Amino acid sequence: MMTRDSQLLRTSKQIAHELKVSTRTVTRWIQKGILPATKSGCSGRTSPLQVDRRALEKLKGKG
Repeated sequence: MMTRDSQLLRTSKQIAHELKVSTRTVTRWIQKGILPATKSGCSGRTSPLQVDRRALEKLKGKG
């Protein structure tokens, strides 16, 4: 479970831009559990994601 300190709110487009990958790759990583994230808000298609900060930093280091 993610704690509040380890969470970031981002859209998949923002995450993709930060990691220099496509939004489809971000979606696949979330589905496969590579990038732990949950939808926040109304869970709509454009809802922000709660992303684990450490996982995001780890993926940034791979790029």
